[in-house]
Amino acid sequence: MPAAPVLRLEPFRAWRFVAGKVSALGAVTSPPYDVLEPALVRRLTDADLHNMVRLILPRDPELGPARYDEPARRLAGWQHDGIVVQDTRPALYVYEQQYQGAVLCGLVGSLGLDPARRVVLPHEDVMPHWVDDRFQLMEATDADLEPILLAYAGGGAASDAVDSARSGTPWLVADTENGAHHRIWRIDDPAVLRQIATELARHDALIADGHHRYAAYLERSRRQPERPGTRSGLAMLVDNDRHPLTLDPIHRVVPGLSLATVSERTPPTWDVLPGRVDGVPDRIAISDGSTWVTLRSTDHRPEPTVSLLHGELLPAWGVDVNEIGFHHALSDALALAGPTQVAVELTAPKMDQVLRSAVRGVVLPQKATSFGPKPRVGLLFRTLD
Repeated sequence: MPAAPVLRLEPFRAWRFVAGKVSALGAVTSPPYDVLEPALVRRLTDADLHNMVRLILPRDPELGPARYDEPARRLAGWQHDGIVVQDTRPALYVYEQQYQGAVLCGLVGSLGLDPARRVVLPHEDVMPHWVDDRFQLMEATDADLEPILLAYAGGGAASDAVDSARSGTPWLVADTENGAHHRIWRIDDPAVLRQIATELARHDALIADGHHRYAAYLERSRRQPERPGTRSGLAMLVDNDRHPLTLDPIHRVVPGLSLATVSERTPPTWDVLPGRVDGVPDRIAISDGSTWVTLRSTDHRPEPTVSLLHGELLPAWGVDVNEIGFHHALSDALALAGPTQVAVELTAPKMDQVLRSAVRGVVLPQKATSFGPKPRVGLLFRTLD
């Protein structure tokens, strides 16, 4: 009988950029692929010829699968030319990001995959085309370029090891264009690594950010189960008790939907209030760019509003969920709003709602939450060699 799964974060030999080969370590980094707006992509692309957006955002969609050949060739060239180098010994990496008073701090390593969802708990649904996109990029580059983000509670000895490492000299330091300060330390002492492994084995962890990448890890493992390295994926693990994450909503843009349709076809279990009404718990506010209405459920149900939006309201309005756009900044959603394309402002689910759903094996709709701060892409990454 197979052993019960446990939470595992294993040491690996990270790749990193060489400071003397690029304009600055921060200049080659990027936010994760799914929060990149076009204007930011242009700025990052112009910042340095080696910025990670050139790897994580393959261009020319019309090329089909061949579009992933360019980042694969680019990465191979960087490796050959010594632009990026691999650490000499396996380690777990302590990553700290300080930005506007917020601190992201945790361990980066190779996360053992858990297809049965016993200890690595997803909480969001995924969109198959994005899973396929990330899988094809992983396959072409033979690399995990972006760490996913997980949260757990009560890290004990593992969190003590993180804080102890931060008292030493960093292995890597970088400042990024958004004003954030990043530091990374290595943990390679066998005794400390054993203590961390023993502690983590007592916990489960919630996938906070990176559901599509995690699903791509699982697909890679399913297709190549015997290949070394495919039973794990690059991840950052944060003790949410010691270094709490923030939890924000992700807003929607709904093509083909007008405020008239919202008012006429919203189910009777909802109040439709004029204006953008503040102080209403779990409200949903909708705008066409000039006028607002606010929806409030009269049933006082425990589900997050994003679940009610996708489960009740969108079907009632006749919306094709595959056409919806997602935006982390409300201003970006409002900029696209018009008479026949509305912006939907959501409130963030509560942490206990997310955890309760994940433990029960119930997933929220895609793009239901935005946990942060998110680890910067390009400070370190993993290959399957």
